[in-house]
Amino acid sequence: MLDSIRTKIRSLVADFATSGFETFVYTTSNIFTIAQNNITISQVLLDGEVTTDYSYDSTTNKITITASGLDTSSVIEVDFNYYKYSETELDGYIRSALVFISVYSFEPRDFELEYESGNVGVISPTPDNQTTDLVSLIASILIKPDHSQYNLPNLKVTYPRKMQKEERIEKLISKFNIGLGKNCILQFDNYPYYQ
Repeated sequence: MLDSIRTKIRSLVADFATSGFETFVYTTSNIFTIAQNNITISQVLLDGEVTTDYSYDSTTNKITITASGLDTSSVIEVDFNYYKYSETELDGYIRSALVFISVYSFEPRDFELEYESGNVGVISPTPDNQTTDLVSLIASILIKPDHSQYNLPNLKVTYPRKMQKEERIEKLISKFNIGLGKNCILQFDNYPYYQ
């Protein structure tokens, strides 16, 4: 479920996977630092051949080539996909969204982002799909407060450009508390003091 929320957030803020690669030439160390952050390695090539003899530490962005037979002419290519926002950053925005829901919602439920063994994140109690949409929209407002429109498959939300993000969030939660129906367009009025 948390992966689904992250995917929705990435779609709302246009944080789409981008492909990239880096090449390294072996000299004396089999450990190389990848400059790009938030990557997922798709493949590693050693002298043009795919290899699985490597380990990657996402905390340090270092890849260690464990293949035997490395020499000073060995070329390592690391192909990867990356996002602007890491899962950890998105989890922080999700946690903030849950706090806003707790503060502005009429619901007695208090959602929390917790981590189980193995660092698997879960929201407790388990939210329904409409609530995960709300969490995604709030997190998107926090990430990109200057956007005036957010779109999900079943929901479109538009705001006046100068409306403060906290007010956007409060109005959105209030509307969710009332109910949206199956397909909905939420357009918040452009009061004179927002112009």
